[in-house]
Amino acid sequence: MSPLLIAIVLLAAGFYVGWNIGANDAANCIGTMVGAQVMSFRKAALLMGAFVILGGTLQGHHVMKTVGKGILITSSEDYREARDGEPPPEIDRNFPEKRIPDLAVFVALLSAGLFVTLATFTRVPVSTSQAIVGGVAGVGVGIVGFDGAYFKMEVLTKILGCWVISPVLSMAMGFGAFLLLGRISRRVNPLAWNRVLSVLVIGAACYVSYSLGANDVGNAIGPLLNKYPGHGVGLALLGGVAMAVGALTFGRRVTDTVGKSITPLDLGSAFAAQASAAVGIHVFSMMGIPVSTSQAVVGAVIGVGLTKGRNVVSGKKILQIVSGWVLAPAGAALFSCLTYRLILLIIQK
Repeated sequence: MSPLLIAIVLLAAGFYVGWNIGANDAANCIGTMVGAQVMSFRKAALLMGAFVILGGTLQGHHVMKTVGKGILITSSEDYREARDGEPPPEIDRNFPEKRIPDLAVFVALLSAGLFVTLATFTRVPVSTSQAIVGGVAGVGVGIVGFDGAYFKMEVLTKILGCWVISPVLSMAMGFGAFLLLGRISRRVNPLAWNRVLSVLVIGAACYVSYSLGANDVGNAIGPLLNKYPGHGVGLALLGGVAMAVGALTFGRRVTDTVGKSITPLDLGSAFAAQASAAVGIHVFSMMGIPVSTSQAVVGAVIGVGLTKGRNVVSGKKILQIVSGWVLAPAGAALFSCLTYRLILLIIQK
């Protein structure tokens, strides 16, 4: 296959993942704002798209490096940096170009995209971060088997830990932020306070969108960074545009789930949820850790809902969402591993 055709196929796969992220994670950026009826879905999606592109272009490189280079050890030099001792002799055979093979990159992106597409059709806000990490880890197993020497286990452990910490942290922040806003609202003019909250909700949505771009653009095109290391900004722009297109074309389904199905939202609760999630996502982005925007926003929405009592929060909907968080990375990992091995068997015959 010619280099041009390979580039087109890989970039198309990256765009597909970015489109899926935008379609599924539009809810995380604007679901609470649309649910509180601050802005129509179309206007909110356009606003989200602009800030997603901005965040991905300016700060998406942190997570891009982790997803693209921080999970698998693909060269003797990387092995010596990550481990004590000499690398296994098979490392150069498994990774002759000292990076993830093109076929593996394509399979990882395709696997993650397919599972996020399935979740979007069923209106479930899954973690695209988990899906792509699962896809990369899965093709890694397809290449080297269950040999821990090829995996940066300390990075994977950190990522897994942050996947647990992120929604819990956002839930606590959302709970506290809404209680604080409640105290402030009782001391000011209600009409003026509602106007201020409307502006704050829009500002928080822009911040979440920027944080989404900074974190999830890396999930869309991070695996491509090894092949095109000198085009980080261009890849980030591609990922940001893909996410914006996904939000505009197919983001309404999951937006309704986050904005309306977990707990009723007013202006104060919408702002508390979005602002809390945005801060958490941005912090992890600066650390280069691909956390789940879905988990952060859903956690914050749950935290806000709990201030009004447990009965206000839909336990059935939360269980459905959490199930998606578990199934997406596991399914993407298994699918990418089996698909990669199957394609290799077909090619080698």
